[in-house]
Amino acid sequence: MGKPVTAVGIAVLVLVMTVMFAVCAVGGWLSNGNPICTATDDQYVPRLVSDGTGGAIITWADWRAGSDDDIYAQRVDACGSVKWAVDGVAICTATKNQGPSDIISDGAGGAIIVWGDDRSGNPDIYAQRVDASGSVKWALDGIAVCTATNGQSSARLVSDGTGGVIITWEDYRSGSDDDIYAQRVDASGSVKWAVDGVAICTAAKDRFRPQIVSDGAGGAIITWEDYRSGEDIYAQRVDASGVVRWAVDGVAICTAMEYQNQPQLVSDGAGGAIITWSDFRTGTCSDPYARCRDIYAQRVDASGSVRWAVDGVAICTAVDDQHVPQLVSDGAGGAIIVWYDHRSGNDDIYVQRVDASGSVKWAVDGVAICTADYQQELPQIASDGGGGGVITWVDHRSGAPLYYSDVYAQRVSGSGAIEWNANGVAVSTAANHQAYPQLVSDGGEGAIITWQDRREGVYWDIYALRVAGGGMPTVIAFVSVSAGATRGEVTLLWQIAIDASALSFHVKRSEAPEGQYTDLDLAVVKDSQYSFSCIDGGVSSGRTYWYRIVLTSSSGEESYGPIEVHVDAVPTAYATYQSYPNPFNPVCTIRYEIPKPGRVSLQVYDIVGKPVRTLVDAWREPGVYSEVWDGRADDGRALPSGIYFYRLKAGDFVATRKMVLLH
Repeated sequence: MGKPVTAVGIAVLVLVMTVMFAVCAVGGWLSNGNPICTATDDQYVPRLVSDGTGGAIITWADWRAGSDDDIYAQRVDACGSVKWAVDGVAICTATKNQGPSDIISDGAGGAIIVWGDDRSGNPDIYAQRVDASGSVKWALDGIAVCTATNGQSSARLVSDGTGGVIITWEDYRSGSDDDIYAQRVDASGSVKWAVDGVAICTAAKDRFRPQIVSDGAGGAIITWEDYRSGEDIYAQRVDASGVVRWAVDGVAICTAMEYQNQPQLVSDGAGGAIITWSDFRTGTCSDPYARCRDIYAQRVDASGSVRWAVDGVAICTAVDDQHVPQLVSDGAGGAIIVWYDHRSGNDDIYVQRVDASGSVKWAVDGVAICTADYQQELPQIASDGGGGGVITWVDHRSGAPLYYSDVYAQRVSGSGAIEWNANGVAVSTAANHQAYPQLVSDGGEGAIITWQDRREGVYWDIYALRVAGGGMPTVIAFVSVSAGATRGEVTLLWQIAIDASALSFHVKRSEAPEGQYTDLDLAVVKDSQYSFSCIDGGVSSGRTYWYRIVLTSSSGEESYGPIEVHVDAVPTAYATYQSYPNPFNPVCTIRYEIPKPGRVSLQVYDIVGKPVRTLVDAWREPGVYSEVWDGRADDGRALPSGIYFYRLKAGDFVATRKMVLLH
């Protein structure tokens, strides 16, 4: 190992990191994802929405009580730090089961969450608002959206544009058929339309799986599967006052022969919507006894008129099954549609773009996103902010055993070009099973992805990871960085979270924090798989220098710094200084001095004296040192707010000081 002398003066580093998006904090996003909730028993079916600042609010169904499902939520920032209570805040812990849920931004950094609720003995619809700090704003355990007789389920919601939401659901109040109803709830939690909602469609027979999107004027467009004359696709518009605007019981989007189902929709940007679905009308199968689906789409304008070919345009009619389409706006009045596709004999992921006039823009039957071995399924898509999309899916390419799965992602441009590695980048390949990924734009060209995760082998937990626009999972590569000086030389020592070669790094130096940085011709030593060091011998005593360490990869560069180092004389006595800042969030610096060589230990303890993080356990030469702590335990978990202690042991010297972590 190279000469391991560490640092001084990282106050400038901490300040700069708070305003740099590329380097958020030491130990931000972790390889294979950050734990969002690892409470006892199962957490599953996560949903998420942007927090408006590059992070996300995630909600899920939670079995930690051990008897019934509840609803919890957590906020994670752009740098991977959870912002609310450990394992999330309770959205609803009423008796009996609640879940699964849907979520939308409240437009003020928080979110509104809706769920199915059995507290009355029949499934009802409830909702809650949580603000940016994690405080619930409406009645304890949520406000009742619909408690009509019999059952209500499959709730979905969209913003009303004024801080509230419009919610739609399946409704069995008639006792004979499932119908579609909707309700508006304002930002204060008051329902605005008729008690238990307004009827969107009560035609004969059943209808299922309502989906909803804003009409851009305070109302919404809703689509669903409809069985009044087969299995077709219908839609309806409801305005901000709760009045339906199109034909009674909705307009027909597709009534072609055979079955149409699994509709999804997105705004067309002009008061209407683009709707896509799975369609059996002409599906051809390699097995003559099987029935196969294709993907179709239709645009409906603000007046309820369909704009494309009768019964929709074909998005993909390849052989065998194409189904479960999802879509996102292309930003130009069209949409990008993704599905999983059995044309090869295995389920793969394909995508197609359709413009505002209904013309498909990419290769016939779509562009292959992933055709890796075994199965890929359940794709989801979010905008990349530039006319393309980021796609995530469940992936079985590891093949052992087949029921275990991973999460992968890919980006496709507005022209249909694949932007990342062939067959996608790994989001999580942790042990056992990762399932049901969901994603939201990170506000740039990437996305935050969440999923339910069984890496511990027994229960489902919730994890998340941010994937940047360049296709590199936003694992903050620099886990820890130290820099220190003795007369005549500065030593830099760093650890990273990914495997890299010494040739991947170069070091820059400046004599002012905002000055011109010059590349140094320094030999970087790989001390272990994840540890590196280098020595700069071209410095003078009594001077202060600033350094940047730059990691170069196929996805671009990640820079750490500036790191401030003052070249001083060797200390004459042991010393431990108060951490700074104090209180802190998300990182603090602990400075100490060593007058002679020896073994040094620096550990962090919680309030009951349990060690939670070892910052140093190594030989140290005489020098002035600083270590950065990011508020995480040795296993990468973000620790809760509270009082912590750090203890330095060096030779016969022992010193303990207190610090406060505040989220």
